[in-house]
Amino acid sequence: MRTTVLPTDANARKRWTLSVHADAIKEMFWGRHMGPEGSRALVVRKTDLEAKAGDEVTTTIVAKLRGRPVREGEKLEGNEMRMNFATHKMRINTHRQGVNCGTQMDAIRMGSNLGTTGRERLKDYIQELQEETIAAAAAGARGIGDEFQHLETGYAGYPNALRAPDSVHIFYGTDGTKTKATLASTDKLTAPTMALLGTKARKMLGGISDGKPVRMQKIRREGKECWTLVTMPEGLEDIRKDTGTQGWFEAHKALVTAIGKSAEIFQGGAGFIHGTIVDEVDTLPKFNDYGASSNLLAMRSLFCGANGVVVAHGTKGMDSGMALQLDEHTNDRGNEQVVTFNLIMGADKTTYTPVNGEAARDFAVIAVDHAYTLSAGATT
Repeated sequence: MRTTVLPTDANARKRWTLSVHADAIKEMFWGRHMGPEGSRALVVRKTDLEAKAGDEVTTTIVAKLRGRPVREGEKLEGNEMRMNFATHKMRINTHRQGVNCGTQMDAIRMGSNLGTTGRERLKDYIQELQEETIAAAAAGARGIGDEFQHLETGYAGYPNALRAPDSVHIFYGTDGTKTKATLASTDKLTAPTMALLGTKARKMLGGISDGKPVRMQKIRREGKECWTLVTMPEGLEDIRKDTGTQGWFEAHKALVTAIGKSAEIFQGGAGFIHGTIVDEVDTLPKFNDYGASSNLLAMRSLFCGANGVVVAHGTKGMDSGMALQLDEHTNDRGNEQVVTFNLIMGADKTTYTPVNGEAARDFAVIAVDHAYTLSAGATT
């Protein structure tokens, strides 16, 4: 008798599918930074019950109010401030894959339930696929590093093309004074880099209507506000070395004392420096063509404000009525068990097009391209 991998009862299968999708998001790095449309979360997550694969999903982004107040002797009527908002459009589409859980004899030889193991590995894959898709979208590049295990080198984005940073939302090196061609091996992340990035974000004083870069807003969660620098282990280690043992201890203590470790958004945060949470992620782009000789290794970290990234899921046409659909099949006339998934999603860096017709600008992500200390035994 063949052992099923998925629950046979329709309601039980739906609950299990829901738990797989919920757990995958909950366990993602980007998952703890997600919030609904209108929130001040780093990642806006939108679930459109009417959207199907191939559809376009629209997200509204709102900039800060700007303008002088109405003073004594002046009329308010007709002089009210207008909401400074724009819409971001992106597509969602189907992502499919499956796992062959082997035959009954495989399970007997291995002495384990390969169906259960295959199901868990598939959940891991769904989590990692979404993690990598969001990371590439936020960074505007996939790069050449092995940290991306499921998105191929040369990946240009699906279903939304990756958007390279605009000239205002990119910062090179330790202090932002370098370029791709002049970056040196010593231009690594330091604690003062956080202060310079915070200043850069606050000095974007334009509005959507005038074409100037919109002032980035801090992320807000549990009543706390901060910037977030997302970097990989090598970048984090360079910051630790710069601050020293005592300095890093003080940065971590500041995270717990000033922000509160119980707040969900700060779980996993490594330190709090100059109003910025330094957070570690496993996957971001690496490059090998920086510096004067175009052969210097570099990494792209991300300095993020509120609503810098948008993720959307669609449910229309899915049997489960959810964005994720899991199915069980057999091959070889019932001898092999195969579990497949169909996920309708899309991820994109939030951008807006100024009313004055200038080229589209990034909304709340600054790409930080820097050198890094190569870990022992690594080649990138």
